[in-house]
Amino acid sequence: MNIKTLYSAEQIQDAVRRVANEVEAFFGREEPVMALCLLNGAIWYAADLLRCLPANFELQTIRVSSYHGMESTGQLRWHGTMPVCAGKRVLVIDDVLDTGLTMKAVCDELLRQGAMMVTSTVAVNKKGCRNVCYEADFCALYCDDFFLVGYGLDYNGKYRNLPFIGYIED
Repeated sequence: MNIKTLYSAEQIQDAVRRVANEVEAFFGREEPVMALCLLNGAIWYAADLLRCLPANFELQTIRVSSYHGMESTGQLRWHGTMPVCAGKRVLVIDDVLDTGLTMKAVCDELLRQGAMMVTSTVAVNKKGCRNVCYEADFCALYCDDFFLVGYGLDYNGKYRNLPFIGYIED
């Protein structure tokens, strides 16, 4: 498998710091914010992002999935239960926004369960891939419709630990 670098580790960290500044400006430093990391892929982005944010961001996690191989199945699978979010401000953190299915479903469920406010951030926003109408509030990086690996993004569970974001070249 041939992997080409799209974003270096340094470019990723610069983008994470920029997003952290935008998120902090939006939420402030006082009132609590639930930072909901979507496992498994977003853990790298969430860890880097939360290290740049003030202490009012409280980490929670949930595992959801919709991919098999290089394709979305179109079906969201929930692995576990949603943390209690009623009356809370929530920042959903994911690795990539492509079809929009996962992020829209998670944000809709948080609102259904009574979250006061739901916003979202993604490490990578893929342009032109949406199956549902959804855009993230804060995006670190952008790309065209490549299949990405590295920095939490995987191909069947492999390549998540690469320090850069790359794409699989045919």
